[in-house]
This record gives sequence, C-alpha cells and structure tokens, in this order.
Amino acid sequence: MVTPRRVILVAIGIALLTLPAVASAHAVLISSSPAVGSIVAKAPDKVTITFNENISAVGASVQVIGPDGKRYDRGAPAVAGHVVTEQVATGLPQGTSTVAWSVISDDGHRVTSAFLFSVGRESIGGGSTADAAKAASAGLARPSSASTVMAVSRALRFAGIVLLLGLLAVVALVWDPTMRRGREEDPVTAAAADGAFRPLAVLLARLVPPVLAAIAVVGIPVEAWAVGISLRGELDLRQGRIALAQAVLALIAWPLLVRAARGDRRLQLAAAVPVILLAITPGLAGHANAQATPWISIAIDWIHVLAAGAWGGGVLVLAATAPAVFRATTAESRGPLLRGIIRRFTRIALIALTALVVSGAIAAVILTGSITDLWQTSWGRILIAKVAVVLAAVLIAGIVRRGDRGFSRAVQLEALLIIVAIALTGTLTGLAPQPPRAAAATETAAGPFHLERKIDARDAQVDITPGRARTANEVHVIVTNGVGQPALDVKDATVELAHDSETRLPVQLTPVGTAHWSGTVRIPSPGRWTVVVRLRIGEFREETLHGVLTAS
Repeated sequence: MVTPRRVILVAIGIALLTLPAVASAHAVLISSSPAVGSIVAKAPDKVTITFNENISAVGASVQVIGPDGKRYDRGAPAVAGHVVTEQVATGLPQGTSTVAWSVISDDGHRVTSAFLFSVGRESIGGGSTADAAKAASAGLARPSSASTVMAVSRALRFAGIVLLLGLLAVVALVWDPTMRRGREEDPVTAAAADGAFRPLAVLLARLVPPVLAAIAVVGIPVEAWAVGISLRGELDLRQGRIALAQAVLALIAWPLLVRAARGDRRLQLAAAVPVILLAITPGLAGHANAQATPWISIAIDWIHVLAAGAWGGGVLVLAATAPAVFRATTAESRGPLLRGIIRRFTRIALIALTALVVSGAIAAVILTGSITDLWQTSWGRILIAKVAVVLAAVLIAGIVRRGDRGFSRAVQLEALLIIVAIALTGTLTGLAPQPPRAAAATETAAGPFHLERKIDARDAQVDITPGRARTANEVHVIVTNGVGQPALDVKDATVELAHDSETRLPVQLTPVGTAHWSGTVRIPSPGRWTVVVRLRIGEFREETLHGVLTAS
C-alpha cells in the first residue's frame, strides 16, 4: 500500500532530480583571450575561447570582425577539449573588434554568441557585447525551429526506450508470474485475461522496436540539419554514432521481444540485454558524459532511465492492455487476478521510484547547482511543469491503486500524464538554463576601484583600494545572497589584472570568511587595467566579471 510517507519520499526525490538538471546546460563561455570587453595594447595573433565543457571539433566556427567590418580570422579554429583557438591575420586595426563564435557542445546542441575587445582604444559607438552577440552571430545561428525538431526527435527515441523497458518489465515480472498463479486458482479467468493481453503485448513488441530504429536513423540527418553540419559530420559526433547504436540495439531486441511477449520465458533474459543497453544511450549522448567523473554520471543516468522505464513504461503498457483484459473478464471473476497484477506492479513501481530518489540525491551531490532562477527562464518553468506532472501521476497511483474498481481509468490517466512528462522531457533537451554571460567591462574614475554585479539572487562586490600605481592595493571580493548573508554556494574566487596581452597580474587571494576573499596587488605603472574576477558557484558553474581600473 502506498502510504503518505512514501508519497512524501517520492516528492522529495522528484525535487532532488531537478538539481542535476539545473547544473546541466549547453556549453558556456567562461573565459577568453583577449578578455571580454578588454583593451589590449597591440593586435593579438590569436583568439582563445575557453568553455565549461568539451567542444566538438565538428562544426566549430570563429569569426574575428575588425572595426573596419572586415574578417581577420584565418583558417578553421583548432579545438582541444574545452578550448577553441582561432588564428588572427595581421593588420587588425585599432578600435573595437567583434569575435562571433558558434560551437557544438558536448550534448550535440549548437551554441552561438559573440563578444567585443579593443586594440589600443575603443571605437566610438563600439556598442556592447549584447549588440555584438545579436548582430555578428546572427549569420551563424540556426533557425528557431531547429531546437524544436531536435527535441521531438530525442523525445520520441526516449519514449521508445521507456516503452520497451516497460513492456519487458510487465511481461516478465508482472504478467507471467500472475498468470501462473491465476491458472492454479481460476484457470478460466486466467485464460480469458491472457488471451486478451498477449495479442496486444505482441503487437507492441512488433511495432515499437522497428519504429524506434527508424526514428533513430532518421534522427541523424535531422540533427545534422538542426546544428548546421553535414551528414558525415553528424556521424563524427558522438550523438550520431549513438543514434546508430540505438537503431541496431532496437533491431536486435525486435524478434526476442516478440517471442518474450508470446510467453517464451527462455528468451526474456536474452531480450533484456539489448533493451537494458538501450537505457544507457541517453546518458552517453547527453551531459552525463561531459562531467568530471563521466562514468558515475552515466551510471546515475542509466539507473534513472531504467527506473523511468520500469514505472512509466509499465504504466503505458498496462494502460494499453487493461481495457481489453477488462472486456474479456467479468467483474466478479477478475478481482483476485487484478489484485495480483496491482500488487506486483506496485512493488516494481516503488523500487523504481526509490531508485529515482537515490540517483537524484547522488546526482545532486555531484552536480551542485542553483534552483533560485528556475521560474525566471523558459527552461526552468518547463522543468517545474514536468515535476508537477510526474508528481500528479504518482499521487494518482498512490490513491487509486489501493482498490481495483477504478484501476483501468486510473492507469490510463496516469499514462496520459507520463506521456505529457515525456513530451516535456523532449522540450527540455532543446533548451538550456539562461547561460551565464560575462558582463561588459565597466570603467571607474582614477582612484579606488568598485564593481558590483547581481548573479541570480547573489550580489557580488569587488573593491581595490586605493587604486594607485607603485603601491600595495588591498583587494576584497564579497558575495552575499538576497538577504545580505554570505552566499554559501560560492566556492572560490580569483582576480587578475591585465594591462595588455603580455602584462598579467594574478592576485593571491586568501579566504577571510564565507564567500569573502582578500589579497594585495602592487600595480607597476599608471594607466588602464582590466580587472577579471572569476567566481566558482557549486562545482561546475563559473561566472566572470569584468571592470577597468584607471590607476593614477
């Protein structure tokens, strides 16, 4: 029986599952050389962009557009892990230049943006980083429908995997054991129920694997178009190769599942091998593979998909077969049989939901992130909607499965909510949380340097005093939350001053309290110094702040 305590446990687990999702996003620029908004003494011979995760060499593009409107990038960019490097041709004029970049992140999505830097001086009317991102990167961006098409493709594949897992779980762990006992207690009712269930189970086994294989194969050119690369380029991506693997595994499982659905117990284990392997493919294709300890993240994602299949996929199978079983049996005779099905499936569902709780808690530890901005972005609002839909499905299951009268209608409503949750999951794959953007450089008058930035619900403050050359300057970095208390999730801070592309002054900071660091820096000469402050939030998020100190 599903008790209120178990429902509360499930709700907590679902809430925990939002944390790793928040920490996972598309590739985000965390630093560049020249720095965003900086002024360098002479034109650089290359531009280096560093991201928070590995970047694919396929489809990477960097354009360096000078203040005269001409292109100064030279050749294709070089990609090495997190870093993308573009050579800059000689003759880049003084003034403000734009670097427009477009890369494919580790989850297979294209990310496009731009930033500004200046040589010698800023151009009059040079604009802002936001203007640069809107104008210069417009030609690199994909159509707005591309993310939708990719989301639909991935949602359909995920639905197919979930349905195959559910079919195998229901046939092997629920239906066959219940029928064996039913034939002993009421052979007539068991035969009638089995005669109604088997054709539908076999039909699902015949249809779902080839449809999943076809969607996976068609998804390869679809995703190639969505990210703007060739079919060969898509096959060079991990996502393209995994789509092929999904098609092969689905075709291998096809005949085995058909025999298993007919009641061949010997082939149930053989069918389980390709189906369980299918469950690992979403993690291999997504952000789990991009983490610092990928095998742990992939294993957690694998458990999550298996649990979702056992519960959600099982509900879909029962919803598809329950009406036929009800029509084939009478209300008086089906009671014991139905209670046996409910009892067995509820046990599986509770184990699956427990697995969701455990995997969510572990992932939350590995991928610590902030949930304060969930309701401020489309991505966050859709995630909240998904959590609400899944929680509603759990509550319906907990209330109605205590009896057997409303089982058929309840399981169909639960299945409808699970379909909605799968659709929302597909939508989430095409979106990302609002990526952290480096602020444009802010210049202060000669003397003490003060910089304030708001990062979600946090307030970051940087002070350098007295802001004079040839003397020791005291540096303080303080980050507080919305109520003025130290921001506990800010783990580290670094400060660097740069006069030109060669002169760099890293500041040795020492923690003096929670989310408070201090240090000293001796500025060797008067002039404009770019101040670059990097804050590490959680384990995998970094925010970069920029300002310009005019040392007297």
